[in-house]
Amino acid sequence: MTNVNAALEDRLHKLLGYLEADPENFSLVCEAGDLCLQLGDMAKARPLLEKALAMQPEDAGAQYRMAVLLYREKDWEASQALTKKLLDAGQTHAAIRYQHVLSLTRLARFEEVEPVLASLIEEKAEFPELPHLYIRTLHYLGKLEEATEYANTYLQGKPDDSVANGMLSLLYLDQDQFDQADGTAREVLKAAPDNLDALITAGSTAMGLERYEEARELFEHSIEVSPRNGRAWLGLGLGSMLEGDLPQAGNKLEKAIEYMPEHLGSWNTLAWVQILQRDLDAAEATLQKCLDINHNFGETHGSLAVVAAMRGQWDKAKVLTEKALRLQPDSFSARYAQSLLMAQRGRPQQASALVNAMLDNFNAPGGGNLNDLIRRFATRRQGSQDNTKKPH
Repeated sequence: MTNVNAALEDRLHKLLGYLEADPENFSLVCEAGDLCLQLGDMAKARPLLEKALAMQPEDAGAQYRMAVLLYREKDWEASQALTKKLLDAGQTHAAIRYQHVLSLTRLARFEEVEPVLASLIEEKAEFPELPHLYIRTLHYLGKLEEATEYANTYLQGKPDDSVANGMLSLLYLDQDQFDQADGTAREVLKAAPDNLDALITAGSTAMGLERYEEARELFEHSIEVSPRNGRAWLGLGLGSMLEGDLPQAGNKLEKAIEYMPEHLGSWNTLAWVQILQRDLDAAEATLQKCLDINHNFGETHGSLAVVAAMRGQWDKAKVLTEKALRLQPDSFSARYAQSLLMAQRGRPQQASALVNAMLDNFNAPGGGNLNDLIRRFATRRQGSQDNTKKPH
């Protein structure tokens, strides 16, 4: 027990003694409940805070303390309902607003979170996690440039903040600034080897450079730190896919989807693993789930066109390809489906030219274009198959 906790425990013990003599003293009840929250003793805090609310149901302090307790108990919906009630009643205290956005963040209501965080930052409110929460919120909302600008500005005053630097590395990664992403992540990991954002970033850049063993170790370390991290499972799945181990890739991508059920990239990658395994029924079912999430994602319609073409359903493939290209003119899967249609119509040279142009115009991780990546993938895949055929 730290000296601070010992002092808090001593104060709480005295207050509980006072309450035995004066059980209806509202101020003592609230202070004792506060101390329990500070000590992390939710079991002791709850009866005290319930009593405070029963004594003065409309007291802002009592409602705020109960909101904190509910948040700690992971009842985020009830917590935000209490803080919203306070805000609707005209309460503007920074602690109430910050507690409100903490619950909204847990409920993934980031559009509501951003303006409140921005106002708290403008007011120079002092909550240790406020800058991190703002960076994370902007990142989640896809405001990558704004998040990067704020992170860099914040880090000018706090250059050794490993949490913010880890977030910055991931922002660079998601903007395809791979050198900056990798350099920032490696520096973070020197000081904070369990920094999850830096681990994900370093694993992704290692995989992009085809250092698959290193990437796998980094993603596995990520999962040790946070077993439910979808991006780490996605990284492991992509690594297995690029190494030619499609069954393992499918298993890991399913884990990624379990923890990121709305992430279209994970669903589409799993569908392509199933397509490569010629499991067209599974691929179609996976892609239908993509459509349930977002019906206007071009890659999903393009992948469904590929499935239709591989089944010989050429009219259906044509309709799906056209739709995919309307939604997303640079869709890789739609262009591939288009090449299959050309080949079926007896135009193999045009199909081949389209495929080569398409592959040449997509940059690949590890250097070169997708043609180069496919050649590397095929070489590894063949090597893996040859090894399984060798007598033991």
